[in-house]
Amino acid sequence: MARLTVSLLGSFDIKLDDQPVTARVTGKLRALLAYLVVEADRPHRRETLAGQLWPDYPERSARASLRNALSELRAVVGDRGAERDHRDAHLLVTRETIQFNAESDSWVDVAAFNAPIEQGCADTTAISTLESATALYAGPFLEGFSLADSPAFEDWALVVREQLQQQALQAFQSLAAYHETRGAYARALEYARRQIALGPWQE
Repeated sequence: MARLTVSLLGSFDIKLDDQPVTARVTGKLRALLAYLVVEADRPHRRETLAGQLWPDYPERSARASLRNALSELRAVVGDRGAERDHRDAHLLVTRETIQFNAESDSWVDVAAFNAPIEQGCADTTAISTLESATALYAGPFLEGFSLADSPAFEDWALVVREQLQQQALQAFQSLAAYHETRGAYARALEYARRQIALGPWQE
């Protein structure tokens, strides 16, 4: 199974074995993958996903659209040809549910960004890890991407975008304070500027 890399902070980007995916990835496929990788902690019922992404379709048509999108998405992430319940597959698919396999050979920037921020700044090692995490914040979640015909997805994306922005602001503030107390004023100023650029109202 090819290693999958998914970047959602700033520009949307997918790579397989460090090579950009050249297949055309439609808006619905992007939305479906983004939702699955961010909400990877649980399986999602097909009818829920279909209703979220194709809200104006009759249920049967929405389910059919989801099946087609899932088939295309499995090809995009390198799962085509794998058994549906293969433990190494990036997508775990059953007749009722779909889930992103966080244990697969994959890397998602949102997950890599979240993990150290949730741990906080306890010691020098944690600070170094936190600095690496903030380097991943290349821009707002799904910057420039929208799905006008799917208001439920848009609402979800807005909530995630705001949560990640708040986490980034707090991380920049913590790093600025940490370096200031140690007299590393240049580093402190660097993070203070990033904080102001992201949230100018906090100047």
